[in-house]
Amino acid sequence: MQKTLQTAEFLRYMPAVALCERSLRELNFAWRLIESTAKMVCPSEAKSILPTMKVTREGFNNLEQRLIANLVQQNIAKSVQEIDFKAKVIIDIVVRNLFERTADVGFLAMDDAIRAFILARQRNIDTDTASSDATEDIVARLRAYREKYTVYDEILILDTEGRVLANLDPNNDIRHSYDPLVAQTLKSDRYVETFALSDLREGPERALIYSHKIVDPANGNAIGVLCLCFPIAVEMKDVFSGLLKPGDRSVMLMLDDAGSVIASSDPEHIPAGRKVPLALEGEYQVVAYAGREYLARTSAARDYQGYGGPGWYGHVMIPCETAFRQQGQDLLAHYDAAMLAGVMVHAKSFCPPLHDVTLMAEAINHSLRRVVWNGKIMSSGEDRDLLRLKSILHEISQTGDETNGIFRESIQDLYATVLSSSLQDMQFISRLMIDIMDRNLYERANDCRWWALTPDLRRICANNVRSESERRRMSDILASINALYTVYARLVVFDTSGAIIAASDPHGDGLDLSDIGIGEQLLRKTLQLSDPQDYCVSPFEASRLYGDRATYIYCAAIFHPERVGQVVGGIGVVFDAEPEFKNMLAASLPEQDQAFAAYTDRAGKVISSTHPAYPPGSTLRPDAQVLDAANGVGSAAISIQDQQYMVLGHTTSFGYREYKNGDGYVNDIIAMVFLPIGEKTEGRETMQTPAMPVVVAQHAGETREFATVTVDGNIFALPAGTVVESLETERMLTASTLKPVIAGALNYQDSSGGASAFVPVIDMRLLLHPEAAKPETAKEIVVVRHGRHTLGLLVDDLHDVLEFGSAQIDPPLKIFSNRANYICNMIRTADPGQTIQVVDIESIVANVFGDNLEQLQLEHALNGTGEVHDMKLVNDMRLDSKALS
Repeated sequence: MQKTLQTAEFLRYMPAVALCERSLRELNFAWRLIESTAKMVCPSEAKSILPTMKVTREGFNNLEQRLIANLVQQNIAKSVQEIDFKAKVIIDIVVRNLFERTADVGFLAMDDAIRAFILARQRNIDTDTASSDATEDIVARLRAYREKYTVYDEILILDTEGRVLANLDPNNDIRHSYDPLVAQTLKSDRYVETFALSDLREGPERALIYSHKIVDPANGNAIGVLCLCFPIAVEMKDVFSGLLKPGDRSVMLMLDDAGSVIASSDPEHIPAGRKVPLALEGEYQVVAYAGREYLARTSAARDYQGYGGPGWYGHVMIPCETAFRQQGQDLLAHYDAAMLAGVMVHAKSFCPPLHDVTLMAEAINHSLRRVVWNGKIMSSGEDRDLLRLKSILHEISQTGDETNGIFRESIQDLYATVLSSSLQDMQFISRLMIDIMDRNLYERANDCRWWALTPDLRRICANNVRSESERRRMSDILASINALYTVYARLVVFDTSGAIIAASDPHGDGLDLSDIGIGEQLLRKTLQLSDPQDYCVSPFEASRLYGDRATYIYCAAIFHPERVGQVVGGIGVVFDAEPEFKNMLAASLPEQDQAFAAYTDRAGKVISSTHPAYPPGSTLRPDAQVLDAANGVGSAAISIQDQQYMVLGHTTSFGYREYKNGDGYVNDIIAMVFLPIGEKTEGRETMQTPAMPVVVAQHAGETREFATVTVDGNIFALPAGTVVESLETERMLTASTLKPVIAGALNYQDSSGGASAFVPVIDMRLLLHPEAAKPETAKEIVVVRHGRHTLGLLVDDLHDVLEFGSAQIDPPLKIFSNRANYICNMIRTADPGQTIQVVDIESIVANVFGDNLEQLQLEHALNGTGEVHDMKLVNDMRLDSKALS
């Protein structure tokens, strides 16, 4: 059964999110209680703030819904990304592995020794003189093959009637097969892939068998069938173990096309043969199995070089009740505040929905602070009836702080979830990249050793004098191999002097090999090999055999067919590194813009990269712990690369089976994947909204009330009696033709119900600190009134409404000469290091509403914006351009 759960239904699986939801619900009730209390206790005093309170409460309610929905979705996304990645790896790794098997069976079916053995058996059966020695010899050859390609657990040779002529497994006592695959294989001109119960392999489990027709080289007639048996359960155990994390509760499965389990990471829970519901639709599905609900993802195979696999699926499912318990926010705990702040500057790029929630929370928080600030302005003075309003404002402020605290922590958790999800993904991806590489190069080590055992190559190399036809014969053998194994740019056979005596030319480049040898260092290593199980590899460096590009050349010694241990030459397989490594990286690269990946050695030298700035041979310089990590160790971190914040995932190679694990070959490679977050700019980390300074007021003697605001990081005071209210900046009409200090105009109507009028808005940064850098956005317009004149002051932010004793208020310093002085007093606070300047409202009003500027000048300026249309409301406005310029 499959279904989609709604946000509310997922909450029962997310205790932390559910707790946040309950806390916000309780605060929502508190907001309603405060609003109701204000209406009952002080209806007239609270009349002006009640509408804003209602809007703020509704904004919090809307934000709560969006926040909880985002918390749920991001928690789901993190778990889904993990199970989706695992599902893809399960099937893609196996498909790549099985692709190699399709080439193996085709090549081994062409083996001259196997064909000669079958033809001899046919002759001996006719004369009834079968040779047991020949059977022992061919079994020994199959064993030599199995020693190179350790992925097979059984190899069988059958005649066209299904009789078993030879097989490798001594415990598999089969004489005759009636499996339909024999007839099917004889009808096919290519490999046959079968996954079913078969008499070729005893036991209750289905067997994965690759079979190919064996033909007589003289006439092309079918003479037998070769079968390679691949133990899929053993292979899957290795795949599953590489994907399991400590405490992992997910179940990883390989499924056939009907949804039946082929292999399971938890066979006691979901054994082979059991059927589970597929989850192929959408990003994820919730499926029911054995009475529990699971978050599930099924992934179909992606074609690899034209091979799509047996039609199987990778499938991962995790119980819903455990899927969201460990989200890993602590992954960010060890980063310093400056680093995290710099990363958060780019939140909009790496998580737009969360960025929108953050902006919405900041806007509502600011609106709430404006409500409290305006309320304090309204309640300033000695009127005892206003004390009840002050109590309400106190409750609003306290509840607002609690609400903002929960939002702030929840949004931080959201960002942590998103970033930790990226860290987890990049670590997984880097492991996949190195696993793909190790598995691929494992096959290269196998290939060169097996092909070195080709009878004709050994025989011809053993001759000191070789005819032209013998050379052509070797080249034909290499060409036929290269046609099946397309990952090679060239195959070469060389003699003990290093001279190349035969080669394939799959790309038809016609390279003249007469003056090209295998290379002194690689030749010496090859000639020192003493066993057919040994191989050697060139450093990753430029080679003339690869168009002077860097690659690996895998070599094996060719031994004399009769003199044991005598090396008569070698075979070199030139890996087509450039496209093959790029394909490995691209196959796993995340789809995010600008993400890139690379393989490097321990010095950071690039072997392959998807980034044009890092071609092979260039150097990547990540942190030292990346290059020094132990084999098999993977991690992910936020780092700085090329002056950009990036999520970097990395894993150091750990080999595959015996490859790099006990075979003597050491070549540590590091897979790195980079996900850019955003540019690092010097000082960018500190460009956050500064915390409001704390002002400690003193109340010695007679007191006066001041409304405090911030401009350019400094606190300024406005006499509370001159302040009407604060408004949002969106209400301002801009006019580009006005003097710079005039930010615009405000179509203002006060609470008296009179007609609205246009009033100028003064940019206080330009007025008080003309040298200061302009902020991205000013946040508030404070409306002030002096006499019959009204104007707006554009400030950075609101601070508080405070009382100060008259003894704290001093006259201003005489530091101005020929310019207007807009500071009338200085206030000393309880903090010796903190002084507040009092803005002279009278001086500003006098300059703004002087009589020496033609009224038409202002009318023309405002009308030119196309934003002010009712010019009859401009009548009272005057500007003193000399004073304000």
